[in-house]
Amino acid sequence: MAERVLDIQLREKTGKEAARKERQKGFIPAVLYGIKGNKVLTVNAKAFEKMFEEIGEHSIINLNIDNKDKAEVIVKDFQLDPVTKHVIHIDFLEFEKGKALKTEVPIHVNGTPVGVKKGGILETFLRDLEIECLPRDIPDAIDIDVADMEIGDSIHARDISLDNKIKILTNPEQVVITIGMPTKIEVPIEEEEVVPAEGEVPEEEGEEPAAAAEEPEEESK
Repeated sequence: MAERVLDIQLREKTGKEAARKERQKGFIPAVLYGIKGNKVLTVNAKAFEKMFEEIGEHSIINLNIDNKDKAEVIVKDFQLDPVTKHVIHIDFLEFEKGKALKTEVPIHVNGTPVGVKKGGILETFLRDLEIECLPRDIPDAIDIDVADMEIGDSIHARDISLDNKIKILTNPEQVVITIGMPTKIEVPIEEEEVVPAEGEVPEEEGEEPAAAAEEPEEESK
């Protein structure tokens, strides 16, 4: 797991207006949920977003708070601006060394299932897996290879194999991925063979039936 140091400052003012002003100055309001209490913070937006892009959501970050306090944290949660997609708020969670941590890790689906190539539909029911482990053992993502899955196959949480250091907390019976049947199956329509009645001579294709011969008029006497 990647690990970086991030310089961060204590925030004196709280509230929506104070947070708005922080963002205007190029900072992101943040909250540290610490072992010894919570703290309101502010962090340089460019520095955080650059680091966040490089190390990922579940990596360990060493906070350097005003060059006085330090804390080992992970990003517990964050909010994005719906328009700009920039981070506008961060929740940091401090952890104790040697103590297991509960968190959710994203699931990455790899490969194209055999069943999809046959017309099946890949359905994903779970995007994240809840796990418990030491912070340094948290994976950036959980990769699941689906290349061999056929139509009707499913992968449950119990089928996912991880390192022995990691405990899966998600319900073992939870369906994670399945290959469903095609929503519409087209069946070719065969032309019905016309069987002529007994004694009837079948007409040749494209040939019009001959007109019935007219009976000669009876000669008047």
